[in-house]
Amino acid sequence: MNFIAIDFETANSNRSSICSVGIAIVKKGRIVKSEHFYVRPLPDYYDRFNTRLHGIDESLTKNQKTFKQLWKVLKIYFKDQTIVAHNASFDLSVLRSVLSTSKLKYPDLNYHCTYRLSKQTFSLPSHKLDVVSKHLRIKLKHHNAESDAIAAARIAIKLCRKNKVNSLDELSDKLGFNLVRIIG
Repeated sequence: MNFIAIDFETANSNRSSICSVGIAIVKKGRIVKSEHFYVRPLPDYYDRFNTRLHGIDESLTKNQKTFKQLWKVLKIYFKDQTIVAHNASFDLSVLRSVLSTSKLKYPDLNYHCTYRLSKQTFSLPSHKLDVVSKHLRIKLKHHNAESDAIAAARIAIKLCRKNKVNSLDELSDKLGFNLVRIIG
């Protein structure tokens, strides 16, 4: 089971305003590496609500690369990959928005949503990342992009084990979800 788990934090309500990226790399069902990047957002301003949520403000990103500049490093994590995110509809809409705004080509990728997969597997009062992480005893510093990506990776791995499948494609198929692709 090989995939990349991702998480984005945004500076404001604009989906292209990525200020933080977290990545967890899974090879053969184990997290082998994780990374965190601060990003100078586009547009470059912070809403108080967002800063209260994740603790990131201009002081942490003013000297960082823009997403377009950082994409040279990040695109290897996305091209021809299987991507996992908790609430993937948000994270993939953020990725699409920043790629469009930055006039960058979409990568070819498949993605799976641990929120939706968890909802089909666990009877919980909520299926937010912090609730599912607590249920599965996964350490989490919520709204830290790297920690959120690691948690999504661990949730995906545990969901596959619980459902006795060897891949995310098998898991999605077993739980009644179609494979979702983005093609550049």
